[in-house]
Amino acid sequence: MTDKTLRLIGELMDSAPPPGSFAARRTGSAENLVIEVAGVGPIQLPVTPAQARRLCEIARPARYGLREQTLLDAKVRDTWEVPRDRVTVDERRWRETLLPMLDILRAELGLAPDCELSAELHSMLVYEPGQFFQRHQDSEKADGMIGTLVVTLPSAFTGGELVIEQHGTKITDRGSPEQLSFVAFYGDCEHEVLPVTDGFRITLTYNLVAKGRTGPDPAAYATHPSLGLLAEQLRAHFTTPVEMSTWPSQREPAKRPPRQLVYLLDHQYSQQGFGWDRLKGGDATRAGMLLAAADIAGYDTSLALAEVEDSYEEDYTSWMLIYRQRWERVADGWKCVESADVEFDEDGEMVEPEPDDPASLPVLPSLPVLPSLPLAPGSEDLGELRWSTITLTWLIDPSGAAGEPAVREVGDEELCTGAAKPTLEPFASEIEGYMGNEGNTANFWYRRAAIVIRPRQ
Repeated sequence: MTDKTLRLIGELMDSAPPPGSFAARRTGSAENLVIEVAGVGPIQLPVTPAQARRLCEIARPARYGLREQTLLDAKVRDTWEVPRDRVTVDERRWRETLLPMLDILRAELGLAPDCELSAELHSMLVYEPGQFFQRHQDSEKADGMIGTLVVTLPSAFTGGELVIEQHGTKITDRGSPEQLSFVAFYGDCEHEVLPVTDGFRITLTYNLVAKGRTGPDPAAYATHPSLGLLAEQLRAHFTTPVEMSTWPSQREPAKRPPRQLVYLLDHQYSQQGFGWDRLKGGDATRAGMLLAAADIAGYDTSLALAEVEDSYEEDYTSWMLIYRQRWERVADGWKCVESADVEFDEDGEMVEPEPDDPASLPVLPSLPVLPSLPLAPGSEDLGELRWSTITLTWLIDPSGAAGEPAVREVGDEELCTGAAKPTLEPFASEIEGYMGNEGNTANFWYRRAAIVIRPRQ
């Protein structure tokens, strides 16, 4: 019964169309963008090859952000960055174009009219032939930052496409030889700049900051055609006894109604950037729907951050004498925090070794994606998924009060997912070799956001 109920709740949530996209793209006139760069002078638009070469001469190799660190690695990001203190923009004239464009982009990203979207200049970049920026996610560089705005200046170039991807959908921007190109996208979207093949790609990048948001309004969904059925299915979820997937306490029956419903959201959030007034795109729509339906049904609603652990069979260690290796994402790459080889006693029996001192283990600098892991999700060495668990780590109630949840474990009978299958990157990975009756496993840990509904106390 509850499997069918969870499936129907997921379908009803998917039926609520998102108010916008994960990325928005527009073009506009360059007449109000007046730029001067110290050492180069006023920048002509379209930018000429001669001026682009002069910008490269006074620029420096661009760094990239990974967590709180700023790193320099031409294998990850190969482009020129003009120091921001050299760039002067006539803000009075620029606002005449930028502010109306921000309002258009705000609506296309699905942000509510009460949201004031502003853009803070972060850098001026110049890509010459052969330069690129590998697939990555932007870090939060300012309080309230929800995404990035890339303004590509008009110039003649080929290659250098900006590709943004979310849940398998891609949006590509190729710039324009005569107009400004505006691309805004949420900060958790993976994106890349493909190698420039000819000419120069010049951009201004901005931090997008959202202010004044009040969070989803349940009243806005009061007339939604699916609201009554959704409230009915919530009641069915909490009144139908089911077999528990987690071990019950001595005081609990083996079969009882679920204690909560956990609906996973699509976007990723940091703890600092998470809240009712910071939900992105379709997440705000789904939160509003569930808030309205839960209120009708008489249940409480909270936001939550969670950790997911997936365990797979694997063949990577079948030919290696590895007892265990654990890797964690740190500021400058992936760090091996535990490593132990298989050892044998004098009778030839395998014994559990003492792990190496983590302080002596290497830190591998890596891309902001996965290539430096000894084993990555999607590897051909992975077998079947053995099991998956989800644990709540942080809860925010409707008033905004936040803290660790009293109930942390999430059972299969409590978990509801929509149709979207987000592509996530793990924050930790562990492999364990065969140890007689178990082993040859690979585990990955991910962070997710969710809406949690529970009966009122």
